[in-house]
Amino acid sequence: MAEQQEERSNQSRKIGPGQVMENLLSSMQCPKHHKTVSRRSVQKVNKYIQVDMDLEEENPNADLSLSPTTGLFGKLQQSPGNTSPSQQGVSSSSQGQSALPALLPLLPAPPPLPPGCKVLPPALPMPGINAPSLPPPQPCSNPKCSHLTCGYGGQPHPKKTPTLRMKVFHWQKLPSDVVRQSHSMWAVMPSSSKELVEPDYASLELLFSVPPTTPKEKMRPKIKKTKEITFIGPKKSLLLSIFLKQFKCSNEEIAAMIQKGDRSKLDAEILKQLLKLLPEDHEINGLKSCKEKSELANVDQFYLHLLEVPSYQLRIECMLICEETKILLECLWPKAQAIRTACETLLTSHRLPVFCQLILKVGNFLNYGHHTGDAGGFKISALLRLTETKANQSHITLLHHILEEVEKNDADLLQLPGDLDFVSKAAGIHFDVMRAEAGANLKKLLEIEKRLFLSTDELKIQHAKSVQGSLDASKDLQKELATIEKKKEELADYLCEDRKKLSLEDVFSTMKTFRELFLKALQDNQERREQAAKCEKRKKQLKGEDAKRLKGEYKKSSTFNKN
Repeated sequence: MAEQQEERSNQSRKIGPGQVMENLLSSMQCPKHHKTVSRRSVQKVNKYIQVDMDLEEENPNADLSLSPTTGLFGKLQQSPGNTSPSQQGVSSSSQGQSALPALLPLLPAPPPLPPGCKVLPPALPMPGINAPSLPPPQPCSNPKCSHLTCGYGGQPHPKKTPTLRMKVFHWQKLPSDVVRQSHSMWAVMPSSSKELVEPDYASLELLFSVPPTTPKEKMRPKIKKTKEITFIGPKKSLLLSIFLKQFKCSNEEIAAMIQKGDRSKLDAEILKQLLKLLPEDHEINGLKSCKEKSELANVDQFYLHLLEVPSYQLRIECMLICEETKILLECLWPKAQAIRTACETLLTSHRLPVFCQLILKVGNFLNYGHHTGDAGGFKISALLRLTETKANQSHITLLHHILEEVEKNDADLLQLPGDLDFVSKAAGIHFDVMRAEAGANLKKLLEIEKRLFLSTDELKIQHAKSVQGSLDASKDLQKELATIEKKKEELADYLCEDRKKLSLEDVFSTMKTFRELFLKALQDNQERREQAAKCEKRKKQLKGEDAKRLKGEYKKSSTFNKN
């Protein structure tokens, strides 16, 4: 037994610490030697560890180096306090507890470097070495805490920057100096406040990043366009681009037309669109602050040329009001003349009162003994009820009967629909709407005239004549409307209506409908007479045929009797 133990100790001295560890692990996993080899090896290793710790306590200047033969147990260099194994055992039993675990795994020897490699491989992980740092302290939830006891010191959050190309959020940027000077919500709640909610930047990158485009086969080398600078929103930029394309000319020519007051290509609709698309204050400030004018988009270039025109908005408004006045006068003058002619026709027609007197007599005869009888007149709307009173015969009304009497006694009254021709043409024209439109246009002209009076001499010379011409024409229209208003009051008195309640639209509509009923009744009477004539002719024809037939039968009977 002694010889076998000595042979084993010699083998353990020859092999390295890595092989010793492998032998220990293999012996621990082996079921046959679990009770013999593993226990002796563990005791031996624990003894070496304890000896090494005692030597380090006695001599702190000892050099504990990592070598293939000693592993982690260190090598004492010329220590005066060498102790014997018996003393080491005593010191290990006197300590009572160990600072390291019972079984410390021994590290294998580092592998040799490959030929030609001069960089050492990375260090192997060791317990207590290269360990991960401690997590940062959790933020303090107590708002009154001074962070002296909790150990948390609030630090400003670093500015987050995206790692991917993100989609653009269009907004109107406020300068920082404007925000700081004003009492706004941005100054009351600074960006470093702890009450603010921090967004989830990872989800933002996931949801709002620009998707990568699949590379396409390039047939021809395309020239990369430089990114244009714009200070206009996407929707307004699109509308302005469509607006500029209809001219088929450059931005300089459009600005020149505005400056010269040339309305050959600028009608009322185009000028209205241009007024809606004029630059706003923040767009003007952005364009003025831009230094690289050549890299601006086409719509921004148009704004630059437009800003060079002095008082461009007043020029556009002068051109627009002149165009609108021209269109309005062309539309309202014929309507005003039609209304005036219709009023004069009703006031001067001599057939209308004669026909109404005939209806009054017929109505009083029909309403005799009734509360509506013995009337001195009737409302003009009663003309439409002549067809509502039906006769005993089918398809005959009171209007049909009156027109038959008129044909017999006074055929001149049948020309009454000719007198009402101008009145029927004026039906559907709203006089109150006309007066409101003319008044609003005149008010705009007076405002433009005041602003033009306070402008420069160049603007006065250019637009004063056209504005004054539109103003004179509008005043003439107002005079015509005032004349119609007087005719309306006369017509209200003529028809025994209230001046304030009389509506010219209702009167004209009533007369138009009556004219149509009048003509329809005349046509019905004519068709009835023609039908009666045909029936009478047919009866005579049938009587002649019957007479001939009877005569033929008489001849046949006489000849038969002779035979």
